[in-house]
Order: sequence, then structure tokens, then C-alpha cells
Amino acid sequence: MKNISKYALLYTSFIILLFGTVYTTEILKDKSIDFHKNILIKQAQTHFADQVNIRDWSSSFGGVYVKANDTLKPNPYLKDNILKAEDGQVLIKVNPAWMTRQISQFIDIDDFKFRIVGLNPINPENKANDFEKRALDYLIKNNAHEYYELKENAIFNYMGALVTKPSCISCHVEQGYKVGAIEGGISIGIDTTNHNYLTLYIQEKIFYLRVIVAILLLSITLLLHKQIKDNEDLVDEISDKGKEVLSTKMLLQEVIDADHSFLMVAKGKRLILANKTMLRFFNCSSLDEFIRKHVYLSNFFIDMKNEEFLSTYIDGEHWVSYLYREQNNREIKILMKKDNKNRYFKAHSKKKIIDNKEVYIIIFDEITKELQKIKTLTEEASKDALTNLFNRGKFDDVLSKEISLAQTTKSPLCIIFLDIDHFKVVNDTYGHNVGDYILIEIANILKSAIRQGDFIARWGGEEFIITLQSTTAEQALILANKIRKIIEHYHFKNGGKQTVSIGVTQYICHESQSAFTKRVDEALYEAKETGRNRVVTK
Repeated sequence: MKNISKYALLYTSFIILLFGTVYTTEILKDKSIDFHKNILIKQAQTHFADQVNIRDWSSSFGGVYVKANDTLKPNPYLKDNILKAEDGQVLIKVNPAWMTRQISQFIDIDDFKFRIVGLNPINPENKANDFEKRALDYLIKNNAHEYYELKENAIFNYMGALVTKPSCISCHVEQGYKVGAIEGGISIGIDTTNHNYLTLYIQEKIFYLRVIVAILLLSITLLLHKQIKDNEDLVDEISDKGKEVLSTKMLLQEVIDADHSFLMVAKGKRLILANKTMLRFFNCSSLDEFIRKHVYLSNFFIDMKNEEFLSTYIDGEHWVSYLYREQNNREIKILMKKDNKNRYFKAHSKKKIIDNKEVYIIIFDEITKELQKIKTLTEEASKDALTNLFNRGKFDDVLSKEISLAQTTKSPLCIIFLDIDHFKVVNDTYGHNVGDYILIEIANILKSAIRQGDFIARWGGEEFIITLQSTTAEQALILANKIRKIIEHYHFKNGGKQTVSIGVTQYICHESQSAFTKRVDEALYEAKETGRNRVVTK
């Protein structure tokens, strides 16, 4: 049993509470019984106090005289107890002790009686019984004021001490009474039938209370026992399910780790799963390590200011939701750097609802090699195979952008257009191999003459064209003449001396591209028509 300590604690608590209940109810029972016993004591004390007050009143007068009758005879134990009045009536003296006895005999109550007793009484009727002897002995030895006994199914016996007062000495001088000494007492007996009934009632109720509490505690204990057992079964079931989930998760992890693309799962903006391909890319062994080191994957996105490339937020929308929403409208790419090299990825996303929460399954396919291959093919398609210069098609595309830039920045833009003089003669005389050689050499001369940022292309045949950004016609003319002179004085190993004719023109604001190239073509044509080996500006 896995929860043995819990069961031990549960049943230990049950036993402690049960004994606590018994102990508490026992105290409650004793206090209740004591309360009713105290009522008996208070009754006895009250009766005793009444008799003492009557005695004290009588004693303060040295006794009282009453008329003699048939039922009241003179006290034979009291001296000088008869007095004749002037009218001839006989008066009998009643001292305090005799008065107490007379009252006790006069009172006719079934459940109550009292009498006066002493250790050495003058009147034998005042002799103490067994209880009264014990009581007087206790009172004298302990100088106590009261003594009582309450036994089951018996009369409640109470004794109050009578302390000798100066007024008592005159009647008891022969007995050797001393002031302050206890020589007797008033014994009171009270019927305990009602007290015994209440005691039995309290004991019965306490018994039922204990039974009810015990049943309640046992019921609670058994319910808790069942709850612990159910929890134990639930924990076992959860453990089994957890093992299944862990096994499934491990299998899923192995599946996604086998993918060579980045594969990750995001809940909202937070990654909750990632495969090894992605983690290896960032030199991390786990997703926790990645999050601890880098926090967010989007921190690696290079912002291209382009809706086709992801950044952390695009127009205020987080990249995860943006990718899911826009992936069907355009190809979404990501640019990241690793080892100072650009790495390109194509992104896809699927959304699932799990536990009423959106979960995104995201895949990054690396397309760096494909883009590089496309770039290479594009460059090859836009270059002249012989001279390795860009071709006319590429030139038209670049010129369009150069014109747009010139219009935006209000900066000058010029074109240099040149043609090799009598190049057909070279091919016819020396052959096309020599012609190709001359074309390559002139291309190299042009590349070395222009600035970085200028653009040069082979227009076709023996014609070359150059764009010069932020360059005036005067500056372009100087460069054109420089090129013309370099070629004129260049020593070609084959084909002999070569010259070129050059046209130069500057872009006019809002002029069309075709009009711009037509003007430079006209300038070149004029240079050829007016003698060749010269530069003409239009």
C-alpha cells in the first residue's frame, strides 16, 4: 500500500479523536453531575443557615418562653425552665438547641429532615448516629465548617458545624464548652431521588452522545479511507497514462527529430516543442536551453522590410499568426545568419485546437542552396558567356532601376555607349578566335576603368554600354575619352591596333528609358559617321 503513512495518520487521528471525545464527555458528565450535587449542597447550606439564624436569634435573648400545653412539656434536661406569669399561666423556657429540635419535629417534608446533634449532648435524643459521628469527627479534626456524604441511591447527608459562642456557655458550663470550639452540629438529610434521576439522565445522554460521535468519526474515517484509496487508484491511473503520454511524446519526438527541416510547435507566441534539427542549428541540446539562452526564435530573424520575409511583428501582428494567415497568399521566407552566412528558409504553418487553445505546427524548410542555385542560374542567364559581362537584358533591367533612383534622388545619370571600329575586318582577317580575344581584352579594360557601383554590359557584337550614377555629362565625357585613349594605345598581342567610337548622353528628367538609350545610340552613330576613334555627346 503506497499511502500506508496516510492510513496510519488517519486511524491514529480517529483513535485520538475518539478518546478525546470520551475524555471531553466524561468531563462534561462530571461537571453536570457536580452541578446538580452542588444544588443539593446549596439546599443543605441554606437550611443550615436558616437554623443557625434562628438559634442565634434565640440565643441573643438567652432562650424564649412559650405557653405550656398538652403537647409541650418542660425540657427535663434544662434547669429553671418553668416560669409562672402574674395571670397564673405557666411558661416553658425553650433554649436554642431545644428550639432547633422542636422545629425539626414540626416540619413535615417527605424528602427533607434535619436535627441537632453533639458529641456529649445533655439530651440523649441529640446523640449522633454513624454519619454524624464521622461528620463531627471530621469537622473537629479539620476545624471545618461542613461535611457531607452523597452515596448512590442514598440520602444526601449534610452536617454544618455549630461553633460555641459566649451565649452558649451558660447552658453548657458543666460540659466544659469553650468559646470557638465545635461541640456539635446540625445534621440535614435530603432525598436524592431527583438527583439520582438527573444523574442517570446525564449518563444516558452522554452515552448516546459518545455513540453518535463515535459513529460520525468512524463514518468520516471510512470516507477518508475510501478517498485515499480512490486517490491512490487515480494516481496509479494517472501514472499509467503519464507513462503512455511520455512514451507517445518520445515517439513523436523521434519522428519530428528525423525531419531535416525545422519543426516546432507554438502555443500562442511561445514555443513548446522543437526538433533536433532546429536545436542543432542554434547549438542547443534542448528547447529549455534554447529558451534560456535566446528567449525567442524571432530574435534571429533579419528584418528585410518585406512582407514576404518574417520579422517578429509585421504591421503589429506577431509572426506566428501572420505566417498562418498569409502563407496561402504568398511564399513566406525567413532570413537568418549563422557563422556570418545568410541562411534562407521557407515557412509553413498549421493550426490545431487543443483544450480550447490554439496550437501552431510550424515548419521551416531551408532553401539556401536552392536560392543560391537560382541566383547562379539567373546570373548566368544575364551574363555574356564570352566577356563575363552582363548582357543586354540585364542592362535594361538595371537601367530602369537607375532611372528610378535618379528621379528619386534628383541626381545626374549618364550612359557611355561604345563600338569597336572596323571589328568585322578583324574577324575576317584574323579569324573569330582573335576577335573573341580582343572583345575579352576590351571588356577587361572597361572594368578596370569604371568605378565600383558603375554598371557595364555587352550590348551585342562589338558594342559595350556603361551606366554612370551621380555623374554629369562633362564627367562622363572625361571618362569616355580616357577609355578611348587607353584602348587606342593598348598593345593587343593579336589583331593589331584597335580604336573605339563612343557616344555619351545624360538623362533628362521624366525622359523614357527608350528615349534615353535612343539618344546615346544617336551619339555613337554620329561618332562613327564623323571619323571614328572619337567621343560625341548628345
